[in-house]
Amino acid sequence: MPSWPIHLKIAKEVNKKLNLDNDLFYYGNLIPDVDNNTKINRFVAHYYGNLKFPNCNENMIDIKSFIKDYKDKMNNPLILGYYCHLLTDNYYNDYICTNILIKNENKDAIGIKLNNGKIIDIDIEDKNRIKRKYKHDDLELYGKYLFNNEDLYIPKKIDKIIENIDILKDKFLTEQNVRDRIKFLNNDFYKYNKLDTKSFEYKLFTKEQLDNLILNCEKFILDEMEK
Repeated sequence: MPSWPIHLKIAKEVNKKLNLDNDLFYYGNLIPDVDNNTKINRFVAHYYGNLKFPNCNENMIDIKSFIKDYKDKMNNPLILGYYCHLLTDNYYNDYICTNILIKNENKDAIGIKLNNGKIIDIDIEDKNRIKRKYKHDDLELYGKYLFNNEDLYIPKKIDKIIENIDILKDKFLTEQNVRDRIKFLNNDFYKYNKLDTKSFEYKLFTKEQLDNLILNCEKFILDEMEK
């Protein structure tokens, strides 16, 4: 759910403690956001199912199912990066459910609170589009800020990554998937994240909230990995 630069920034901070192979760990942090020509879709890659957050009727990632599938491979940096991505998405979605969504007595989202205090009603039929618009706009913008102000590592060693993708369940990534993504990351990704400071305005979060989310998410991930 966070943009790729946010995932890469969190990977950077987490890996200061783990000291894993950068190419495998950082690439693993991008695995669940699969491309259109990948064998499975993003919903499956993210381990979404019927689980809901305790405080709202929003889908959460089934972390236990992921660990069950990869329990014998959790020492591989690629899989740990994948795990890190899922934990990050769950953390950010839980924060939004708890602090930004307005719920009714049935825990259904009926509104969204902006950073200026204004509340926008959510039409049940259109709620997903509205929520995506606000959270994705802010997180994409913050991601561009990070990309332009942080020294984020971009995976480059294609062969090393390809050597490890067969450990993924159902082998859903191909060699071509990896080559295409590495090419994008080291070319068009830079153009996409060019920051236009004239339009720098957050609607849903504040800059302080977004900075703190990075720090708190890093701690959350390291705590979960120690268990």
